[in-house]
Amino acid sequence: MKREIILALTFIFCFLFSVSHVIPCLCSSEELTWYFRADTHTINGITGYRLAETSTSTSAYDSTLAVGTSGYDIYYGVRVWVVHESGTIEELTDGQPVAIVTRDSDGEGLQNATWSCPGYSNIIDAIMIKVYQRFEVTDWELRATFISENQTLITLPEATWTFHYYTKRNYIDNYATESYFYWGADYNSRIEFCIAQPNPFELALWRLMNQDLIGFIMTSLTYYLGSLAYGIFLFALAITLYNRFEDVSATALAMLLLIGGGAVGGIISILVPASGLQLSWALFVLGIAILLYKLVRGNGYS
Repeated sequence: MKREIILALTFIFCFLFSVSHVIPCLCSSEELTWYFRADTHTINGITGYRLAETSTSTSAYDSTLAVGTSGYDIYYGVRVWVVHESGTIEELTDGQPVAIVTRDSDGEGLQNATWSCPGYSNIIDAIMIKVYQRFEVTDWELRATFISENQTLITLPEATWTFHYYTKRNYIDNYATESYFYWGADYNSRIEFCIAQPNPFELALWRLMNQDLIGFIMTSLTYYLGSLAYGIFLFALAITLYNRFEDVSATALAMLLLIGGGAVGGIISILVPASGLQLSWALFVLGIAILLYKLVRGNGYS
């Protein structure tokens, strides 16, 4: 019985993985908006302000000035990088700021400019965007770094990106020109761009290359079966345990603790408050302990 179940599950996995290879997902590009947020995080060793689909309730700004008895034009632009899981970066722009906006008189508000993304067909772990500023009499200087969450897992089609900057210029008579860039809260500095979702074969291969064996095995199954794939996996595990130990109560208890345990996705972790999530991990460890005890005892080591 156990052999037949294992063979059946192996056949299903191989079939679904083969289908995902031969008939890849024909997903069209989709539009996405990422906001420049005021909070920071560290991704793959790089610290920067967050890029996300929602903004923050708080705001942030950067300012600089150029001393001079006459007012200077101000400019803002960006450079774009792909950030790999190892922390290495790969620039998509050509080494100079793009999507440049300018102010030649005092004022403030949103300005926008576009950049033609050349496309990136490999799966992306994170994206980093650096905002640069200059006066008409100075060189470009880095003013702020923004980075998305890792495990973004997207590809980039050739498309036009639109950058929205909230800028301000203020000339102090006979002294200097002030330049400001604001983001977060109601300033709505953001990026509007296009992404594409990788097909399950590409995603599975990416996870295998990153030594995520479980993710590699489950990718095609979850793509076609959704969360039901995990149910099938747990069901097969329960049958295997029962066939090995022939103990319904211990098997049921261990499976219940495995399903309920874990701080992410477990049934019990949904029911308990965040302050009590340690309970979920305790239950998960207890379930593992029962399985190990049954394994050792079943092999005559008790």
